[in-house]
Amino acid sequence: MAAIKVVQEITSLDGNAVSDPIALKSGYLRVTPAGGDAFVSVGTNPTATDNQSLFVAIDTPTVFKERVSSIQTASVTNASGAIKFGLASGIEAPFAVGDIVSVTGCAPAGINTTSATVSAVSGPDVINGVQSGTVTLNYGDANVSATDAVGEIRRQVKVAVRGSGKTHISEVQIVGDF
Repeated sequence: MAAIKVVQEITSLDGNAVSDPIALKSGYLRVTPAGGDAFVSVGTNPTATDNQSLFVAIDTPTVFKERVSSIQTASVTNASGAIKFGLASGIEAPFAVGDIVSVTGCAPAGINTTSATVSAVSGPDVINGVQSGTVTLNYGDANVSATDAVGEIRRQVKVAVRGSGKTHISEVQIVGDF
């Protein structure tokens, strides 16, 4: 039997529902239907269906593994409808176009966001003199100038459930066997 540590509690879902975005820390999501059997799907914009989602029996904890991606930002270029974050020299972005992410730690607070979509990713291109990668997100306000560009971008997922009762969700870390 595996020993687990709870990394973060997620608000339980009732019936057919989709969770709020979950900023991943360990990438292991423990899902337990308590009110009846459920079909579960995890991803950027998941939909739980009877014929394509994972069936989870009532009171059966099931652990889903998702890709964890996070990186520290080094610079910010803000524009209306798009904000571009520069990364440290020589660093590539660990995100893919379409990922949902959160941004924390930048100043002013208007640079941060609880949920945005990655619209472009570029890597370092030393042949052409580009020393760092960038991540562009689909939000921005040209009237907000970054005063502190050092923050963090972290990938998020949602959990979709098709069921008849309450489903509990936690992000856990698997710490070993006993």
